[in-house]
Amino acid sequence: MNVPFKLSCMSIAVASMLIVNPILAADEKAGVIRTESGIDFTPGLNTGLKYDDNITSANAASEKFDSWAITVTPALQAELIDGQTVFTVDAALEYGDYFSSSDDNYLDGLLKAKAEVDVNQSRRFGFDVAYIVGHEDRGSGIFEGTSGADQNEPNAYNIASVGGYYEYGAKTTPARIRANASYLTKEYSNFETITQFRNYDDTNVGATFYYDTQASTSILLDFQSVDTAYDMVDPTGDRDNKTNTALLGVEWAATAATEGSIKVGYQQKSFDNNDREDFNGLSWDAKVTWKPLTYSAFDFSTGRASRDPNGVGDFIRGTSYGIKWHHEWSELFTSSLGFKQVNDDYTGLDREDKSKVYQVGVNYYVTRWLTLNTGVDIFEIDSTDSQFAYDRNVYFIKAEMTL
Repeated sequence: MNVPFKLSCMSIAVASMLIVNPILAADEKAGVIRTESGIDFTPGLNTGLKYDDNITSANAASEKFDSWAITVTPALQAELIDGQTVFTVDAALEYGDYFSSSDDNYLDGLLKAKAEVDVNQSRRFGFDVAYIVGHEDRGSGIFEGTSGADQNEPNAYNIASVGGYYEYGAKTTPARIRANASYLTKEYSNFETITQFRNYDDTNVGATFYYDTQASTSILLDFQSVDTAYDMVDPTGDRDNKTNTALLGVEWAATAATEGSIKVGYQQKSFDNNDREDFNGLSWDAKVTWKPLTYSAFDFSTGRASRDPNGVGDFIRGTSYGIKWHHEWSELFTSSLGFKQVNDDYTGLDREDKSKVYQVGVNYYVTRWLTLNTGVDIFEIDSTDSQFAYDRNVYFIKAEMTL
């Protein structure tokens, strides 16, 4: 499975349409356009101005490009509630214009639909479909380590996905089981002499067994199997593989102070190509929110899993750690401080990367329909191969608007 694809700011735009000034929290639907058909529409518009001091993630030996840029993200969410069924459709576009580097301009798009259906007390199911037109910044993704020298535009791709689940077991009883399946295809649309070897399909099937206790806590056993098939054989050898992951864990709903989930288990990654090294090892995923105060929260996260590389090598063993602090200083001002570190150990070549990302943000709720936020994202990427090491700072100010 490739590195999780970037949705840019589009998914954030859709989510932010539902952000409400805390003063008006009781009137969450004030920005919704209600129709006689029962469909509620929530339009939104995000605009942002940013300064990027290393657009192409250039290393120390390469020329750096910096620029101011503006992003515009219109979005629309439609929701229909019909008895125990909820249908939702999200649509968004994002345009990015770099003032000093038009080669980096882009236009992304997102269209997503999902349904959640409660058949009765014991049975429920859901499905979703999505289509994404996205991009990878010059010097990133497949072209990481090139400092953008081989590109005259961002690397563009299309993603189509469909998935669903079926769950059996009443929520008032201790035991439930959920079966899931999904299919995703990713295809690059430019620089085809290079990108054609990274077009792939993912087929995922799995199941999760839940056992609920009397304390808003569920013990779970999760198994997922992902079959990754590439459209063309890579010049370094066939990359088709299957990844099986089994995790045992616990998740709990919000209590007075905490909520989250912790899962630990085993992952096995096997290649069709016998010349590539398989992976067998410990895997985990944990996300915990701690609220020492009603107006202050800490998010902790950590994970370990294998994934396919963008370039050469068999696979990457990635381990991540993160912490983020959210604080409400008043009804109008909130802030966030975050740090995340990812350690990537490559198999099939001698390379280790250590990525650190620092985030600082401040939100100002001007009115119910307008939120301003400003901050900086600081990237420090170190590698045993200096070609992949770089520093990058992105300063931004954004406006999130709804009706």
